[in-house]
Amino acid sequence: MNKFEVEILSPEGIVFKGATPSVSFPTTRGIITVLSGHINLITKLNSGEIIIEATDGTKKIIVSGGFIEIVNNNVNVVAEFAAHSDEISRQKIKQAIDHAKDMKNKRKEFVNMYAIESQLKKSAVDLKSGLEIKRKKI
Repeated sequence: MNKFEVEILSPEGIVFKGATPSVSFPTTRGIITVLSGHINLITKLNSGEIIIEATDGTKKIIVSGGFIEIVNNNVNVVAEFAAHSDEISRQKIKQAIDHAKDMKNKRKEFVNMYAIESQLKKSAVDLKSGLEIKRKKI
């Protein structure tokens, strides 16, 4: 069976890099299995398990969010969190939970800033409109 290159990255660095005849990913639309010659594709990575068939056995990598890019028989994965399943420990789980909480707080701050900016723009438009109406009355 023909092999292709797979690279899985997380914020901590390269989690896996090597050749494989088959890899399966959790996506937002279900599990996809990639074989050599797969069509080019970019899709969202869902939380779950990546299963890589390797010459020295099956490798399982736990992931949480990210993106998959398949281009010219190369697969690149950028994950928010990724670790070999046999390396998962209480510490890694705690790190993942802390990271998720941090991202949630950052998103909340972003949403609040967006809401504030939106309200500010609306107020500026209202003020400008109000001034124009006053000028017309005078």
